[in-house]
Amino acid sequence: MRINSRGSRFASGLHANRAASGHCHHRDPCCPDHARGPVGARIGQSGKVSEQLHQLSIAAQEYHDSFNTFPGGWYCTPPTYDSNGNLTGGDINCALPSNPYQNYMWSGMSGLFLKWSKSTSFNEINFNLFPTAPDNATSVRRTIDGYVCPSNRRPTTVAANNTTPSIGLTTTPTQAILYGPSDYRGNMAAGMVIPSSSNGCSTLDPSNYLCCVYDNGVMFQNSSVGMAEHPDGSSTTVIIGETLDPKGVWSMATSSCIRTNVDRNINKPIVFNGLNYYTYWMSRHPNLVNFAFCDGHVQSVTQQIDKRVLNKIMTRNGTETVSNDEIK
Repeated sequence: MRINSRGSRFASGLHANRAASGHCHHRDPCCPDHARGPVGARIGQSGKVSEQLHQLSIAAQEYHDSFNTFPGGWYCTPPTYDSNGNLTGGDINCALPSNPYQNYMWSGMSGLFLKWSKSTSFNEINFNLFPTAPDNATSVRRTIDGYVCPSNRRPTTVAANNTTPSIGLTTTPTQAILYGPSDYRGNMAAGMVIPSSSNGCSTLDPSNYLCCVYDNGVMFQNSSVGMAEHPDGSSTTVIIGETLDPKGVWSMATSSCIRTNVDRNINKPIVFNGLNYYTYWMSRHPNLVNFAFCDGHVQSVTQQIDKRVLNKIMTRNGTETVSNDEIK
């Protein structure tokens, strides 16, 4: 059955994903050596990016008006087990917010099509299937101009990693599919937990996944965050920002959102096991990155921003106070 915009909330949270599982994987590292245009041109293009982000944030607000929640970061079906502990349904990679997203899961950014004059693109997608399914090959390869930063123009399609879960607990390669690119991602979460001997985080170690927070932003695994859950204020809470991953696409969960932390730097890659991953908040605008906030406004943040302040504007319920002068 093809689910369209007249269905329930974004295809019932896209929980139509069939039972599946696979090995957790990290997104591929990418080469940072892209040609840049003149600085003046990039500054002018920053204004175009601001307009794109504004349109995305307005679409997110209209989505909220319809469903009383912003789109989720990505969607998957939590696993269920019988009395003997055998998997009976769902996805073992969807048990906890800390479970890494997989490329066969749908990104919540697709839900913005509903409110962004892209309903035709939304309606041609079969969310009962995976983004990697051949039947979705035509729809997921579409390049949506509003998702591509003018200063980071790339080929119109991206050759992302293609694996689709098969029956059982393995993954199998699919035919080569190209995907429409995206330079924007949702705000997943920020910060770290309070160290404790009982929670697996005895000392604050960013490399220990048990020390990190995964669900205090706006768009995370199966999230349904509404305005009422923004005690910190919608004008000081980010929903979407820029990134530069050349394998970033609008359809897959692996390109859906970003977790912010003080051990990371704006406009610099994440270093993991000696490799650079260009999947953090990044842009080609000199010294800054643009962010859309939950109230609809767009603001540029310089890479010199206090990292603690950056964390504050990524959390929706941290009870922090942030002044406009600090967000710069």
